[in-house]
Amino acid sequence: MKRFLFVLTMLSFVVSGLFANEYPGICSLVYQDDKTATFESAGMSAKLRSVEENAIRSLFYSLFYVGIEGVNNGNPLVQKDNKTYTNSFFNEQAKYSFYLVSSAPLDKIQKIGNDYRATYQIQIRLAKLIYDLKTNKIYVDSNNPKTMSGLDVTTAPNMVLPTIIVVPFKNPEDPSYASILQNDYDRRVAVNAVQKGFEQKNITTVDLLGKINAVNRVEQYDKNAGAGQSSDRLLLQQSGADVYVEVDIFKDIQQAGSRVNLTLKAFETASGTIIATQLATTNRRYQTIATDVLCDYVVRDNIDAFLENIINNFAPAKGIRVSLSVSIDGNATRTMNDPAGKKGYSLSNIIRQWVRKNAYEGKFHMQGMVDDNMTFDYINIPPLDEDGLRMDAAQFSFLFESYLKETENIPCSARLEGNKIMITIYDD
Repeated sequence: MKRFLFVLTMLSFVVSGLFANEYPGICSLVYQDDKTATFESAGMSAKLRSVEENAIRSLFYSLFYVGIEGVNNGNPLVQKDNKTYTNSFFNEQAKYSFYLVSSAPLDKIQKIGNDYRATYQIQIRLAKLIYDLKTNKIYVDSNNPKTMSGLDVTTAPNMVLPTIIVVPFKNPEDPSYASILQNDYDRRVAVNAVQKGFEQKNITTVDLLGKINAVNRVEQYDKNAGAGQSSDRLLLQQSGADVYVEVDIFKDIQQAGSRVNLTLKAFETASGTIIATQLATTNRRYQTIATDVLCDYVVRDNIDAFLENIINNFAPAKGIRVSLSVSIDGNATRTMNDPAGKKGYSLSNIIRQWVRKNAYEGKFHMQGMVDDNMTFDYINIPPLDEDGLRMDAAQFSFLFESYLKETENIPCSARLEGNKIMITIYDD
């Protein structure tokens, strides 16, 4: 996918005050070897003498914060910003000069409106730059992705990472997620930006619109749009995601620059329990009104802290929640109070004792019981099974079904919708 880079304003704090420099961010890699790299970079300034300088600074800004295809897999070099170090590239210290090999114009400077513009071919000591960024602990190699205080989400041995589905915030007048995705451009773009942010951190995501289509329930979903809360809740439970993240957006568009605020809330899909919140704001104003660009910036600045919060509350010590509904088949004559199994305990006691022993750290809650149904609104399941593999709702359901059939000789069947386990029990 082509990377569309828009006009940016880079703010640099210096002793004498606040200066605004315009960086178009139109940069591309031309050639790279073991030590140096050559780029083309556009420069723009209201002052003729500053066009070349701004082209160079625009290149470094793009390398640091936007990403250029061919360098670090197109990802930004700066992962944990140290403003004391990086601001020196853009203020009067001009630290970029230590890495600059050469700069030459590719065309004549032209005046367009009130600005002078030109494109330059710029060669820099890229290997030296990356080495110094590493030394200052602000660069992370995209081939060895690390996030959140140095945590490597791809190789941490005992870490249980959630699967996440990102959904738009719903106002009372919104009939369904599908309606929002179709009719609200800003929220649709915000959802896409947050989902992309998780994927860049190696988190498995479930695409909301893709899920609506994939489960082949679009017709039923649309018919139930008037009951959007219930239909969307069903969709989430059937998504297979451990966590759903709700995203709302507020745009502040001003002549001096634009800013976006995203309200992020993460919930356990099974129980609806909120596990993380964050008000994410762009750290400065940008000279663009493009929602996708602004959302990309705010996600880049905030995704690490938000994801760390999610993982901390979704950590192995917390367990993973599923819901369980055990029902007696409509044609069966037994009830939950009737004796069952090898020792003749009541069916309800057999079920409850198994849940009690197998719930992680004994954490579960029984919502209620009637003659033909027993419902647990949440059960904390272990993060790993006996083989050290990740435990999920499907595996937990299989273990329970196996226990009923093989240990207690109770005929049953199991069905799974996302993190909701449904067991049906038949007569002997």
